[in-house]
Amino acid sequence: MKTASIILGLLAMSQMALASAKEEVYKLDTKASSIAWHASKKIGSTHEGMIQFADGAIKLKDKDAVADASFTVDMATLTNTDLKDNPEYQTKLVTHLKSEDFFNVEKFPKATFKASKVTKTSATEVKIKGELTILGKTQTIEFPATINKKTDTIEGQATVKLDRTKWGIKYGSDKFFKSLGDKVINDEFQLKLNIVAKK
Repeated sequence: MKTASIILGLLAMSQMALASAKEEVYKLDTKASSIAWHASKKIGSTHEGMIQFADGAIKLKDKDAVADASFTVDMATLTNTDLKDNPEYQTKLVTHLKSEDFFNVEKFPKATFKASKVTKTSATEVKIKGELTILGKTQTIEFPATINKKTDTIEGQATVKLDRTKWGIKYGSDKFFKSLGDKVINDEFQLKLNIVAKK
């Protein structure tokens, strides 16, 4: 009887451990979440706009540790916000960004990110490493993020800096083209992510 009680006790403890390690899935709220982009020339103008998430999810382990995160971005939703007073040029810029010179949205309508490692650095901060796929090419990126968990919601913010040439976007880059003068476009562009995911 004593042996049976010990075995039952161990089984109960094992079940409790499994329960505590159970993953909780939070689905991305695509309407509440956003991506703001910012790009610039080496001399002169800067431009900014928005892109929308298509879907995504965050998995938590042990209630507050991020075990996994994955997101899909709808590249067709790319917009510009700084040229509202010049709609003709605004349309021209967005059309160019969606063309083969940049993101070739017709052929590659989605971009994806999947976290491979999430390291907690403080109570609300993490370092995220993962695979970003743009134009069908996958590169490893790493960036810091802030994550706040509420009762049934996760909110996250991050600023991600990317070198577009790593995904083969060479247009206007002085790494590949010389004598561009004031037409040189910086290789690095910035994304500001605002994430809202609900259980």
